Amino acid sequence: MNQVQGAEPIISAKLHDIEYNGELNRATQQGAKFALLLSMLEQNALFRPHIAPDPKVELTSDMQSLSYYRSAPISATSAYWHEVVQTEHFIQAGELDNAKLWLAMHPEPLSLLNDAKHIPQEVFENCSLAVRNRIAKANSNEVQQEPAGLYDILQEIEQSQPQYVSA
Repeated sequence: MNQVQGAEPIISAKLHDIEYNGELNRATQQGAKFALLLSMLEQNALFRPHIAPDPKVELTSDMQSLSYYRSAPISATSAYWHEVVQTEHFIQAGELDNAKLWLAMHPEPLSLLNDAKHIPQEVFENCSLAVRNRIAKANSNEVQQEPAGLYDILQEIEQSQPQYVSA
């Protein structure tokens, strides 16, 4: 098997996940084998390997160029906290129409932090030891993407497939 210089081989233990390596997909035409593999699949998604996001890929949307209005920011910034004072002023003065207009012109952020996996320290400290260990394992269960290692994986799969010789 050809190894690319400087690329580490993917750990074979992580390739034993039957959904990740494609074995479950190939068994869809075989009812009994598919049922067996599906029942063997790990039920808890936290213990399954995940593919790490590619940091080089940026998602752009053409819809942003079509919109004339501000979109809601993903997370709260320091500028947002200064705008909250203006909203509070309108509400306390009884100017609800102005408050609605202000909120339409300056939408509130979707969350305080732009991190879906963020757990506040107070909540984490109140979790049981088993939950803490499971969260730590879930955070370390990502497979790093290796574009150079893809060729090696495909070659390994190709060699493991039975070769048919036509007569």
